[in-house]
Amino acid sequence: MEEIIVLRSSQNEVLLREIKDKLNEEVQKVHLSVRPTINIIASILTAAPKIKLITCPPSLFERTPRKIKEALSKVGVTFEALLLTPGRPRMHADTKIDGIYGLKKKGYSAKKISKDLSIPLTTVYYYLNKK
Repeated sequence: MEEIIVLRSSQNEVLLREIKDKLNEEVQKVHLSVRPTINIIASILTAAPKIKLITCPPSLFERTPRKIKEALSKVGVTFEALLLTPGRPRMHADTKIDGIYGLKKKGYSAKKISKDLSIPLTTVYYYLNKK
């Protein structure tokens, strides 16, 4: 079975960056954690021209406009509901989360990490206590 590339971000700017970083000409399956918009779909089709399948959680699939579903169908892309990762999408990119751990290893305090990465202090504590 081919790997599904999971795009987790809930913020458009971060999601568009994630699309550029994770997708390439070989990617054929993508899972979104947000309701797809025309802009998001266009970015995915540009970054991964051989895309065959786009999925999203069932709750978002139901709220996706019919026009987007029809447009995907016209270009030969299957759009389906798939419960892949239950729960709310992440607010922060994986690079920022990795940055929390990297700065902690360097001896930074949680407060300093929060300030340097522009992440709420409670979020920094959450990830530090999670590991």
